[in-house]
Amino acid sequence: MKIGVISLGCPKNLVDTEVLLGKLNASNAQFVSNLEDADVILINTCGFIDAAKEESINTILEATKLKENSDKKIVVTGCLVERYKNELEKEIPEVDMFIDLKQEFQIPEKIGLQPKLKKPLYQNRILTTPKHTAYLKISEGCDHTCAFCAIPNIRGKHRSRPIDELVEEAKILADQGVKEINIVSQDTSFYGIDIYGKPMLWELINKIEKIDEIKWIRLYYLYPTTVNEDFIKNIRDSEKVVKYFEMPVQHSEDKILKDMMRGYRKRKIQQILEWKEKHIPDAAIRTSVIVGFPTETEKDFENMKEFIKNAKFDWLGVFEYSHEEGTPAFEKYEDIIPKEEKIRRKNEILNVQEKITEEKNRQLIGKEVEILIDGFSEEWENLPIGRIYRSAYEIDGITYVETTEPLRAGDFIKAKIKDVVDVVDTVAYLE
Repeated sequence: MKIGVISLGCPKNLVDTEVLLGKLNASNAQFVSNLEDADVILINTCGFIDAAKEESINTILEATKLKENSDKKIVVTGCLVERYKNELEKEIPEVDMFIDLKQEFQIPEKIGLQPKLKKPLYQNRILTTPKHTAYLKISEGCDHTCAFCAIPNIRGKHRSRPIDELVEEAKILADQGVKEINIVSQDTSFYGIDIYGKPMLWELINKIEKIDEIKWIRLYYLYPTTVNEDFIKNIRDSEKVVKYFEMPVQHSEDKILKDMMRGYRKRKIQQILEWKEKHIPDAAIRTSVIVGFPTETEKDFENMKEFIKNAKFDWLGVFEYSHEEGTPAFEKYEDIIPKEEKIRRKNEILNVQEKITEEKNRQLIGKEVEILIDGFSEEWENLPIGRIYRSAYEIDGITYVETTEPLRAGDFIKAKIKDVVDVVDTVAYLE
């Protein structure tokens, strides 16, 4: 059976796709990149916000066009299906199966295959990232009830995976050539509380650090309420956790944070930034904010813009508020801020952040840094591209490396930053 797979959405969803690929592979399925050659088109969707839902719907509709006058089957799973399965079945009958998350990993059997797994499910993953970097999903679901967020409705309560199981998976990834482990979940800093009665992220990290082949460990999706000074010190003291962490703050103003039901206020964000400056001033922080929440006034927005100017986050994503069914904000507020206004606010924040990011990159000029080589430029085939510690794979800026030395993907090198290109990217040269 020839199978074409499309994975949409976040790295957490990508891990689910990779697990599915592993199970399909154990069924002797053949993977094809050209969907026209596929017997089955499998789409793992995202259903988090309007833009993601639109992308998922368009992808499904494009696949249905390929089905015309053929025996192809289309199977759709993921967050969009979990939220809207009944509606999707009515509106897009050309799809053969809509599979909810509870049955996601039974898809091979549902399409008539018989997997022969010799190892537990997650240990059969087929990586879709470059072989030297991989995501490790340490938990599923979220216990927070943020007013704007549909994730708890889609993915359920927080469920941590056992430490031993995760360490074994990390060892298998290392045996496959992975050198950078990217830890992901819906709430990474909450890890372990549900099964161990206390936060256990650092106990997990301490064990992964003992795997010799793993050189970098990167932290995504930290929640501000569970980040304290000791957490920052642990990043400082770790030999393998890169001095980078992603921590969405969503807003700066107390009134909006309260309405968003975030569980912290501006002072907590400021405190984390103070701890960071005190203990690891060269650490990079990626965050995200939401503009156009129903109760956000122009003054709230201007205050957040000023806060961002002063906070000087290294990387920042901006999302327009999306009015999502089933969320507390949907029940309590009307989506009164026009789309055009949300776009204006988003662009203003992005313009502020662009200047900050360029300034941060220019501060690196002349400094020698460690670079992980990811591959080679599409424009200049022999020009290596990689990342320094302050850039996450496929999210942040890249570093071009000018050298005559033969380099391979997965190599770690030391080189000096020479210049900044297009605000977010840098150029280094290898002496």
